Amino acid sequence: MKTSAPLSKVQYGLYVECVGHQDEICYNLPYLYILDRNLDGERLRYAVETAVKSHPALFTRIELNEDGEPMQTIDMEHETWSLELEDVEDIERKKKEFVKPFNIYGDRLFHIHLLRDDSHYYLFIDYHHIIVDGTSMSIMLEDINKAYGNEAILSENVTLAEVAVSEFEKRQSPAFEEARKWYAANFDCGDTFTQLIPDLEDPVHSEASLLHTLQTDMDRVDAFCKENGIFKSTLFTAAYAYLLAKFNNEQEALFCTVYNGRSDKQMAQ
Repeated sequence: MKTSAPLSKVQYGLYVECVGHQDEICYNLPYLYILDRNLDGERLRYAVETAVKSHPALFTRIELNEDGEPMQTIDMEHETWSLELEDVEDIERKKKEFVKPFNIYGDRLFHIHLLRDDSHYYLFIDYHHIIVDGTSMSIMLEDINKAYGNEAILSENVTLAEVAVSEFEKRQSPAFEEARKWYAANFDCGDTFTQLIPDLEDPVHSEASLLHTLQTDMDRVDAFCKENGIFKSTLFTAAYAYLLAKFNNEQEALFCTVYNGRSDKQMAQ
């Protein structure tokens, strides 16, 4: 049965960037693993194939609906994928052929090859970041190892589509609308513009670091976060922003943070 769901906001950001760079290598996650030649090649091929087929989310494709909006779809009844063990003579030359652009519309969003020469096996995996992140890649390697050892592979607690649907439903709720209005009233920056600081032209620059360890009562931190309904990461990011602004004698701070999109506890792994 074909399932369909909207993109999550994290996925949508990647999608927009890829649409602007079609036919280019964009958000590829390529890895080449060099493996011991003493491994059982057929067993290894079966393990990789089994692990991949155990995660239907890998077969996610992006399609446009009638309104032109991107949707993530999975149709396992019509997916045919298998892995072959390929012999290679010049792995260095072959490496240059591996990484290719993904077609964001309708293309399968992973490329996998298993090769061997006289010295090693080579497992090449290239995922599109819109369906896989670093944690997912680690899980896949663990599952390949389990399949090679004839261990059972656990299914996901929650799928990408389910997370996206849950997010979409929350954005339609009265609670979200109330939060949106509160944010707009307190943090709306629609009429302001912050000029990005240009890169320094001087090729020579100096760097330094300063470490000052604070004695923090984590019980008070936990209590404060629980009382105000925020994560500890939010509290310390705010503290960092305040410190950065004061250090630069400014009223505001501009900096980047990493967001892995795993805000749901079900997606911890």
